[in-house]
Amino acid sequence: MGFLCSLLLLWGCTLLFSDALYKDLWDEEEEQKLGFCDWKCMMFVQSWPGSFCVFLGKRFNCVIPLSINDWIIHGLWPSGVRECCNCWHLFRSDLQGLESQLSLHWPSLINQTSFLFWQNEWHKHGSCAGCIETLSSTSKYFGTALKLHTLYSLDSAFQRAGIVPSCDRSYPYKTLSRILLSAFRVTPDLQCAMDEKGREVLVQVKISLYRNFSAGCEDFQGASDPSGSPYRPCRENANIYYFPINRKTPRDPCP
Repeated sequence: MGFLCSLLLLWGCTLLFSDALYKDLWDEEEEQKLGFCDWKCMMFVQSWPGSFCVFLGKRFNCVIPLSINDWIIHGLWPSGVRECCNCWHLFRSDLQGLESQLSLHWPSLINQTSFLFWQNEWHKHGSCAGCIETLSSTSKYFGTALKLHTLYSLDSAFQRAGIVPSCDRSYPYKTLSRILLSAFRVTPDLQCAMDEKGREVLVQVKISLYRNFSAGCEDFQGASDPSGSPYRPCRENANIYYFPINRKTPRDPCP
């Protein structure tokens, strides 16, 4: 990947990534030579604000804005590749017409701005996705994530099935899995963590996608959570808690 960035810098990063020029540069032959587009799957990841702060490191502040009431986007991650080109930057002007929706559906809940969060996600993952036409610009990448949030709506799937956040009621893993299988025709990866009271708590959901954004790609190689993440696949024999959003005590929504 270092070779890739060196090559791009020679062509001039300030001019390189207009859509037209980008498409000319990344023809199929060039992709194969550089291995830039070898990935076959992407992981679309959504987080639940009601439990996100429970497992957040103490060095971070956690604030859930009043506008956030639904599942939010964590990221769109091509498999097996990461930080493909440091010189392909995200600027606020790139998100013109998208920023209000991103603030609502892809916000930062910690002590950093949402734009910094988007910059980090673009640098780590978006720059690796840009070699395919449907994700070949910053606006396409973020716009596609917003469309996927609607297409794979966890809020709609759970609400139709009567699954509501609760401190007192838990749900069998098999029930949640069956609901999402019915909604999306594939079983997503339900991610949990255990709180101090030993409760298995739903935190995020991963959906593995093909390049055409249909679900069920099985050649996923990686793009794992950041190092030290407490999240892991929910235990299939467990009852899962789906905590409500508590803005007053987001780290302890169900004392």
